This record gives sequence, C-alpha cells and structure tokens, in this order.
Amino acid sequence: MRIFYAALVVVYIAWFNWYGGADKPVSSTELESYTVALTSNAQLQGKDPTKAVQYMRKLAENDDGNEFVMVNLIRFRDKAVYPPTSAWSAETDPMAADARYGEGVIPLLLKRGSLPIFVASVEGSFINETSHDDWDMVAMVRYRSARDMLDMMVEMSTTNLADHKWAAIEQTHVFPVKPAMSLLSLRLMLAMGLFFFALGVCYLVNLFDRMRTEKSN
Repeated sequence: MRIFYAALVVVYIAWFNWYGGADKPVSSTELESYTVALTSNAQLQGKDPTKAVQYMRKLAENDDGNEFVMVNLIRFRDKAVYPPTSAWSAETDPMAADARYGEGVIPLLLKRGSLPIFVASVEGSFINETSHDDWDMVAMVRYRSARDMLDMMVEMSTTNLADHKWAAIEQTHVFPVKPAMSLLSLRLMLAMGLFFFALGVCYLVNLFDRMRTEKSN
C-alpha cells in the first residue's frame, strides 16, 4: 500500500505543478516580444494586429503573475460572418462557428494549465442599470497566468482559429477577475478526491483480506 499511496502523492504533485497559479509578472521586455511575435504572425496571415496588441497591453498592465479568471459575456450573431476568403465563408450558423472555436481553443488552454470552469446560457434578465445589451452566454475561464494567455494569443495568431470566434460573436465583454472568496477550489477538490479514493481502496483491500482469512479458517 505504501507504493499506492506514494503514487497518489506523485499524481497530485504532478497535477499541482501543471496547474500552477503563481509566477512573476510579465516584464516590459517580455510584453514587447509577445507583441512583436503576434504582429509578425498576423501580418503573415494578412490580418490587422492592432486590437490584439491593445488587448495584450491591457492584460499585462495589472498583471501580478498569479492565476486569474477571465469572464466572458457573449452575444451571438443571428448569422455567422466569416471573412470572404475563409474556407467557411458560406457557413451561416453562429453556434457551429462557436463550436469550431471551442474545439480548437481547449487544447491550447489545457497545455497551459488553464481551463473553462463555468459556462452558462443566459435565461432572461433581472437588473440592468447599464447601457450594455443583453447577453446570450456567460463563460469563465481560469488562466494559470497572464503570461500563459499572452503565449496562447501568439500561438493562435499563427492560425485562423480566431475567425471562428468572431464569426460567431456579435458583441462581447471580456475582463479578468481575482476571486476574493470562492467555494470552488480544484486543488482542494482533487486532494479530497484522491484522499477518499485512497480510503476506498484501503477499505476494499482490508475487506478482501478478512474474507480470505475467514475462508482459510
């Protein structure tokens, strides 16, 4: 059983290291290297990098190096709008476009210890004291660090993956938050899951040992 327990500890430590969540803030030199790389990639794709570079600078502006959650408020188009040169230019279903984006972005998130933690459709309205329009969906994505998100943006700029996102979305409001209080802790959930799994295995092993002992007697 010692080997079993040791294996569980190794699994948790490996996951803990992958999940991360504490790093150094992005330096001005790093930020410039990211913006230069994204600009170069976008120009090769024949796209304007101006807005993406602005997003990068805003994200890095308040970076403290730690994990954060990006909140996405989304309103979908009635019909998908792809660039005329896109292979999907005849596609009119915005949800199909959004699904293509999700299928492509999930692997990019996971390899950086990031993942969606909450996705929900908006059901009606209640209080709205702003000039913002109603939203169709709310999504919350946990990022290990701003550095990981910047790196992901650079990798995405080498592809046409973002075309699916903007083909599907008419309006969006995206902003980072750092929870002051949360009952959701994946670190604790995994630790508790492994703990109870170990208890269950220990119980079954002891039960089988007792059954063998009783049969032998």
